[in-house]
Amino acid sequence: MSVEIIVRETKTGLEIVSGRRRLDALLALRDEVVVMSLGIGEVVIARLPDGRLQLSANPEHVKLFRQPEAAPGNKSFA
Repeated sequence: MSVEIIVRETKTGLEIVSGRRRLDALLALRDEVVVMSLGIGEVVIARLPDGRLQLSANPEHVKLFRQPEAAPGNKSFA
């Protein structure tokens, strides 16, 4: 599945500019997703237990949560 989610860097962190509905649909299937953002690169977006979203562009976080789309037995790390 491929969707467009535009994220920008602000003084306080990362902010979703557009694609919130598509992101909500992805997060209904998993607790975390990896998306590509122009200018920032790959970003992992996770839904916290209280419902808030947390974004990270840390390459180690992205590597941890990147999940092959077609892999059988795909599991969430949440």
